[in-house]
Amino acid sequence: MATENLFPGIILISIFTASLFIRTLSTPEVSTLPTFAFAWLNEDDTFVAGEVATIKVIVLGNFEKEKYEYPLSPNITVNDKMGNSSFVSGISFRFGADVNSWAISFIPIKAGLFNVLITDDHFNVFDSSMHFRTIPGPFYPAAGVVSWSGRRREFVAGTKAMIWILPKDAFGNNVSSADDDKLISYNFNLSATCANGSIASLLNVTNKEWNKFGYLGIEFIISTAGSLELHVEGENQTLNGSPLSFNVIPGALDVSSCVAQWNIETNFFQLFSLMEGFIHQYDKNGNHVPGLYEFDVEVVEYGTNLIMPVTDLQFTEVGVGIHLFSFSLVEPGNFMLVISDKERNIRISNMPYQFTVYIGYCDGLGSIVNGTGLNHSVAGETARFSVYLRDAYEYPSLVELQVLHVQILHEVDSQPLQPIIHPKKMVNGSVSTGNLNPAELHETERALAPTTDTNLNSSENMRFSAFDVSYTPHRSGMYRIQVFCGNIPLNGGHPIAKEVSPGAVNASLSGVVKFSRQVPKRMKNDIVVQLTDSYANPILSQQSKLKLEIASINKSGFSTSLFVDNKDGSYTGTYVAKDTGSYEICASFDGTHFLPCPFGVTVYPSEYFPMVHNDSVSFWEDESIAFDALENDYFAGDNATVFYFSKPGHGSLLHYGKLFRYTPYKGFTGNDSFAYTISDINGNLASGSVNISVLSIPPQFVSYPSQLLATEDVISPRYGGFAGLEIIYSDVNENISICLSARFGTILLSPMQMQFWQPSQTLSSMSKDDGKTKSLTLSGSLEAINFAIQSIQYFGNGNFSGSDVITVSSRNRNGKNDLDIPIYVEPINDPPFINVPSYVFLDQRVDEELIFDSHTENFDAFVGDPDLLNFPGNKSRFQVMCSMEVSSGLLSTNLPAELISTTELKLKISSYQWQPVQTFVTISKHFSVKAKGIRFRGTLDDCNSIVEQLVYHVNGFGT
Repeated sequence: MATENLFPGIILISIFTASLFIRTLSTPEVSTLPTFAFAWLNEDDTFVAGEVATIKVIVLGNFEKEKYEYPLSPNITVNDKMGNSSFVSGISFRFGADVNSWAISFIPIKAGLFNVLITDDHFNVFDSSMHFRTIPGPFYPAAGVVSWSGRRREFVAGTKAMIWILPKDAFGNNVSSADDDKLISYNFNLSATCANGSIASLLNVTNKEWNKFGYLGIEFIISTAGSLELHVEGENQTLNGSPLSFNVIPGALDVSSCVAQWNIETNFFQLFSLMEGFIHQYDKNGNHVPGLYEFDVEVVEYGTNLIMPVTDLQFTEVGVGIHLFSFSLVEPGNFMLVISDKERNIRISNMPYQFTVYIGYCDGLGSIVNGTGLNHSVAGETARFSVYLRDAYEYPSLVELQVLHVQILHEVDSQPLQPIIHPKKMVNGSVSTGNLNPAELHETERALAPTTDTNLNSSENMRFSAFDVSYTPHRSGMYRIQVFCGNIPLNGGHPIAKEVSPGAVNASLSGVVKFSRQVPKRMKNDIVVQLTDSYANPILSQQSKLKLEIASINKSGFSTSLFVDNKDGSYTGTYVAKDTGSYEICASFDGTHFLPCPFGVTVYPSEYFPMVHNDSVSFWEDESIAFDALENDYFAGDNATVFYFSKPGHGSLLHYGKLFRYTPYKGFTGNDSFAYTISDINGNLASGSVNISVLSIPPQFVSYPSQLLATEDVISPRYGGFAGLEIIYSDVNENISICLSARFGTILLSPMQMQFWQPSQTLSSMSKDDGKTKSLTLSGSLEAINFAIQSIQYFGNGNFSGSDVITVSSRNRNGKNDLDIPIYVEPINDPPFINVPSYVFLDQRVDEELIFDSHTENFDAFVGDPDLLNFPGNKSRFQVMCSMEVSSGLLSTNLPAELISTTELKLKISSYQWQPVQTFVTISKHFSVKAKGIRFRGTLDDCNSIVEQLVYHVNGFGT
C-alpha cells in the first residue's frame, strides 16, 4: 500500500506559491516614465447617444517619445468590455506632437451609467476613475417596436383597437415621454392591407397616450373585415415589428347600407323573363355580413301604387354575404322594386328601383350583331356596327330605342365608352316587320340606311328591330363589346373582343424625353425618344424609322447606333463622342425632326464626372459601425456631398457629412444594404450601394461551472452529466457546434434522457483522437446542444489524478469562443506491482546466492506503483511497504540507514511475529539484516535497490 511518510495525527498543510515577475524596459528606467491623468473635456460626463465623448489625456512629466520602446497605446474598457462594443463605438486616439492636445474619443451608443477603465502595461497606466452617463438620442421611427395591446388579435369592424409603440433612438435605446415630449404629436401613418397585398383601408387615429412603462399607445378604428396586416410608418419608415397580422370580423348587418345589384345594368326587362339581382349584405363599414337575412321584396305598379303579386321569389346564397334573388315578370308596365325590412321600416340603400316590363320576343342567340366596327381599328377613327333583333323564329323583334343597350369597356379602364345608337329604317320610309331570310341578309342590309329623322328618336311609341351603333375609341388596346336588348344579352351573352391600334406618330407630341447635357467622352450615352399618336397612345415597333443625327459642324469622332424598342412606346438610342467639345444632335422619325432640333450636349473628359464604387462592410452583431462610403469614390475637386441615401431594411442609418453610421436592430444578423447618390461641385450625380454583413457572434457561455470534480479511473459523474453549462446564440435555428476536450482525459456523452416532444433539430456527435488530445464535437441547433451538454462526462487517462482542464470551444460560421473549465480528479490508492519471475533457479552447491542476478538472468527485478506518475508532491515522499519472506532458509540484504526505524524482521522459521531491528551496524550509511522475513517502508527506489541485493541462504539457525 502506498502511503506518505507523515506524522500521526491531523496535520494541516498549507502550501503557498509565489512568483515575482518584473517587466523591465530597456530604456529608460521605470522611475523616469511619465504619469498620466484623465478628465472629461469641459467636465462634461453626460452625452446623448451618438454624440462624441472626449477624454483629455494629461501628461504629468516629460514625455520623450524617442526614449520609449513602445508608444502610448492604451486599452479602453467600458463596463468590462474592451474596445468597440455594444456600449461604445469608434474609439480613436489623438496623440499628436502637442501633448497638451492629447485626447481619447468615442461614441456612446448605449443608454445608462458606465465606467471607463484605461490601461497601458508599458507605461503602468491603470485608471478606473472615469464614469459617464448616456441618454437616448432622438426618436428614430424605423427602430421603434410596434406590438398589439394585450393578446387580442381579432376585432369587430367599427370598434377601436390599440397598438403600443416602444420608441427607440437609432441605437436601440428606449425613448420615453420624459426624453421626447414631441412624440405625442408625432404623425404615425397606419394602414391595413389584405392578404394579397391590396390596400384595405387607411386607419384614422383617434387617440394617443403614454403608459407607465414608456410605451406610446395609439388608438384607431378598424373598418375593413378580413385577414389583414397592419402597417405602421413614421417619416416614410416602417417601424420594427410591422406589419402586424390581425383578423377583423364584420359588424352587425345594417339594412340601410345593403345594396342591390343586377347582372345587367338596365331598367328594361322583357315580358316573361326573369328579374335577377344580387343583394349585398353590409355592415355600416361596407363589409359583407354572412348569413341569410330575411328581406321583404315588393313590386309596386308605378302610378297606382298597387302591389303586384310575386309568386316565385327565390333566394340563393352565392357568396359570403351575397344572395341571388329572382322572380318572373308576368305583367307589362312600369313598376318599382322595393327591398326592405318592413318591420323596422328601413329600405336598402338603392331602393326603390324603377323598371319597365315591355312586350318583346327578342332572342339572344337569334339576334345578329355585325359590322366592320367590331374588327380591328385605329384610335381616333369612328367605328360602326349594326344590330338586328330577331325572335326565336327569326322574325324581327321590335323594341323602343331606349331598350337597346351597348356596353364598350377598355381592358384597363372601368369607364365605358358612350356609343351613339340610331334606328334603321327602309329607304322607302317603311320599317321592315316581315320575316327576314338570313340568306338574303346582305341584300336587306344594303336596303337599310341610318335614319336622320330627329323625330324618330324622340318618339317613345315607335319601335324598331334594326340599329346602327357608332363609337370613337381614343385609347389603344383591347375592348370588350356587349349588346343587350333590355335584360336579354345578345351573342349568347359572350362579349365581342376588339383591338384598337394607335394612330400615326404625332411629331408634336412625340420627341426626346431623356438625355444628358453633359456626358463623358469615349463612353456610350443614351437618348430616349417617346413615340405617341394624337391621343397619347404609345407606338411600338418603329425603331427602324428612328435616327440620331449630328447637326453641329464638328462631326469628327461622333458615332451613333440603332434605336432599341423598350416595348412601352419609348426607344433608346446611343452615341459615342471621342473628343471633348460641344455637339448639336437631332432625333428624327421617318425624316421628320423632333423639337427641339438641335439640342446641345457638351462632352467632357471622364475625370470630370464622379465615379462611385460599391462598398462592403462587416462587423459583429450588437455593435455599431461608422464608415466613409465616399472614401473609394472619385469626384472632381475632392469635394462631394451625399445627395440622397435610402434606408436599410434591418438597421438604423445616420449621416454625418461623408460618414454613415449603421446600427443593426436588436437580434439581427445577416445581410443588409442601402443605396446612395453623391453630387460633385459641378452638379453631376453618381450612385452606388453599400453591402453590410452583420456577423453573428460565436455562441457565448451564459452559464458554466467554476470547478468540476471527478474520480480517478471512474467515469464522472456516475449518473447523468455535469450540470451548469449553457450557451446562448442569436439564431436558434442555425446549426452550430461545440467541441470539448481534456488534456489528461476523455470527454464522453452519457445516454441522454428520453424526450417526449419532437426535437426541432437533430444532433450529431463526433469523437476525434489525433494522438495528442481526444475531443468530442457536437453539432446542431441551440436547443439540441444545450440539451446534450447536460450529459457531458469525464474519464481520466489511466491512473491519472490531479488537476485537469476541460476546454470548451463553441463555433459558428464566423469564428469560435473558448472556455476553460478546471476539473480536479481525486486519486484512488492503487496497489503497487512487483515485476519478478514466478520462479528462479538457484545453485544447490552453494550456501548463499543472489536471488535476482541481472547479469545471469534475462529480466530486471522491479517494484512499482501506478500512482507515482501523477503524485503531486516530491517523489521521495511516496513510500510503499515492502515485505519479503521465505518458507525455508534465510534472506539477507543491505538497507539504507534511514530505514532502520521502519524495518522489521522474522528471525525464526517457526516464528510468526515481526520484530523491530534491535542491534545493527551501519557501514557507509547502510546496515545488513539476515532473517526469515524482512519488511520495511521506503521509497520505490529503496525497494528496487534492496530487492536487487537480496541473497538466499540455504542453511540458517540450524536448518
